[in-house]
Amino acid sequence: MAMFALLYRYWMRTVFVLLSFSVPYFGFAADLLVKEAQLQLHMNDADTQRRVEQALTPGVVKLNAVAQELEVLNQKGILSSPSNETLELLQLCEHWQTQLRNNFSCRLGALQRDWDAAVIKNELPDRALLRQKSRQHLKLQWQANSAGVHFSDGAMAEGLQLDLQGLWQGWVLERVLVEIEKIAQQQKIILGDFSLTYGGLTKAVTTGAAFEQPVTLNGLSAFSVPLNNQTLAVFDRQHNLRKVAHYPMSRLLVTKEGWPVEFAPSLLVRANSAIEAGVLVQSLLSDSVHDALEQVNKKAGVTALAITETGMFFASKEWYRDSAVANSPWPKQLTFSIDYEIPALDVAEYRRPYIAIWIADEQGNSVRQLQVLGDNRWLRDLRVWWRKFGRADDALVDALAGATRKPGRYRIDWDGRDGQGQKVQQGKYELHLEVVREHGEREALNMPFVLNGQALSAETKGTQEIGRVRLRLQ
Repeated sequence: MAMFALLYRYWMRTVFVLLSFSVPYFGFAADLLVKEAQLQLHMNDADTQRRVEQALTPGVVKLNAVAQELEVLNQKGILSSPSNETLELLQLCEHWQTQLRNNFSCRLGALQRDWDAAVIKNELPDRALLRQKSRQHLKLQWQANSAGVHFSDGAMAEGLQLDLQGLWQGWVLERVLVEIEKIAQQQKIILGDFSLTYGGLTKAVTTGAAFEQPVTLNGLSAFSVPLNNQTLAVFDRQHNLRKVAHYPMSRLLVTKEGWPVEFAPSLLVRANSAIEAGVLVQSLLSDSVHDALEQVNKKAGVTALAITETGMFFASKEWYRDSAVANSPWPKQLTFSIDYEIPALDVAEYRRPYIAIWIADEQGNSVRQLQVLGDNRWLRDLRVWWRKFGRADDALVDALAGATRKPGRYRIDWDGRDGQGQKVQQGKYELHLEVVREHGEREALNMPFVLNGQALSAETKGTQEIGRVRLRLQ
């Protein structure tokens, strides 16, 4: 199957939610077709809109020519005299596969074709064979220079098919943005604020403060995301499911497995680069929510929000930073931190402990799940946490679980939001910690505290499995 026919079906099945800016903010919109998918330009001024749209036409023609070149390459495995743009895209494929450690790849077109066939047959493919095939395809090579591009003999024998997914969409947005800036300079046009939407990516260009972008996900109330010269990519899990042998399966594949992402959350990624936003959606969904957000916290200029099947919100540290709503129920200069200690124990068979930490209200209802450490299979040993929360929510368990930790002191910060991303009210709450260790003891602590806008400090200590615990708002 030709790559862009495959991509077109992939987009039309809404791997990403198509977002557009509200009419009151951008008054006019133009629709340009890039390989049968709409490129939407939203501007305030109708005359500016028409002038930019007309000037963009040659650039859109060039983008479609690049798409055609890649389609020929997919069909024949060889392309003579490729354009610089096609060479650039292939280089980006290599760059992002290396940068994201094979959690993103342009080499999964043949596996997507296998899943298309599985849908028609209504029969799950062999998982072991798909894993083997995916790992083989990650290693397949091509040679590319100005004289030509051709797949290696091994790639031809394996039936390599390119599938650029989010990379193509982000690349198109960045190329069009460059063209718009050139047009404005040449024609002396004052652009003002505007946005570009293509596939599932929306890029906003603003000259002043950030504005709130409305987002609607299936089954959830609408909320907004501030954008300031950033791109927003949205993956809605409910729009990304297909049934194979009566099983709902994600259309997004784990690159190293060739198998759909399981318990996939909805995911919003905000980044300065449209390309980075697009490729990160695939990469981050290949990991657990816990590990994905840990990755995001290490990336400059990138934030993310994951929402589980049951509507629990998990955000990277900087996600709410630019929100128009106050970040917390306490003054901005204060930080709510929890320091806890895993004590070093002199025992014969020491195993790192399983830990659950959460905030509850006075009635014991979960307000915010902060951390769960341990293998998913054995989290039920955290009996209190499992009975109250874990056993009823597989998606929550999958999202929270992280690797156990060695003895030492650790810190968690709470942003003052509940599990649905809403700012909590002032009042009485409790911090809960539960710890269990194989060949050891089980221990649970709870620390009552009051949120009233004032600084606070509390400290306690466990008897064996939990060391010193300190709660501070200061």
